[in-house]
Amino acid sequence: MSHRPIKPLFLLGATAVGKSATAVEWIRSDPQLAGAAILCLDAMQVYREADIGTGKPSAVEQKEIPHGGLDLVDFGAPFDVAQYLAHAKEFLNRQRAANRPVLAVGGTGLYFRALTQGLCDAPRGSLELRAELAALSVAELHARLTRVDPDILARLDAANPRRLARAIEVMETTGRSLSAWRQEMTSPPVVTDYTAYWLQRDLAGLRQRIEERIAAMFAAGWIEEVRRLIARHGADHVRAFPAIGYRQIAGLLAGQMSEADARGDILVATRQYAKRQLTWFAREPKLKMMMLPCPPTVPGVP
Repeated sequence: MSHRPIKPLFLLGATAVGKSATAVEWIRSDPQLAGAAILCLDAMQVYREADIGTGKPSAVEQKEIPHGGLDLVDFGAPFDVAQYLAHAKEFLNRQRAANRPVLAVGGTGLYFRALTQGLCDAPRGSLELRAELAALSVAELHARLTRVDPDILARLDAANPRRLARAIEVMETTGRSLSAWRQEMTSPPVVTDYTAYWLQRDLAGLRQRIEERIAAMFAAGWIEEVRRLIARHGADHVRAFPAIGYRQIAGLLAGQMSEADARGDILVATRQYAKRQLTWFAREPKLKMMMLPCPPTVPGVP
């Protein structure tokens, strides 16, 4: 078997920037990446049944290219970064054994940081505290975290109830901020030798792509996907799902908002999420910037 590069190549970027399409194009067009696998770095794509609204790769792409990081847990079930790292390590080991290049593609900053810098082992809170926090709304969690650890809010996805609850849990349990614990990484990184690109578009282009992506998701049957999830899991469970759009579409199906209002709320939330991603990854020191659209040949791959 001929030797090929197996150092992971990260393609990172804000939602809708075109990470997955770029990865597929590179694999199809660059001989050095022929037969490569993709490890998805998306905290919402780990959930089964939530396909359209999380932007999972198509069935055709998954058949053509081996994918990791997808459909790892039942819809809405507990899942944390430690579980993701365990899966990612096993997936990367399998690709290495097969002498297969890997592109790690996504926009979940916590997954990228944990993979490349190690995992923070801050203690868990009591079952009672975790149950109490799980029952709170995003607004209630935000208000509580503002009281106990306001400084960390700028470092979190403030629309994700699990991230908010975890920060509250750590602060109230240990008296130390989660950010302080993160400075003392105790689990070693999974990946130490890698190349990472931050894929960028001009702001107007990104805004347009976000609008087009939301429209495409609705056209692909997003409302029907949410309807099926409600039938299987209940409306409250779907509303609590942290991926953008599921709460709004559940409200649409319940007659609580119009489709135009649901689309508008999803658009605003997606733009805000993209802004938070830009802020998060701006603090990552080893990223190479790349403006899209870009040529299909991967620059800098040995």
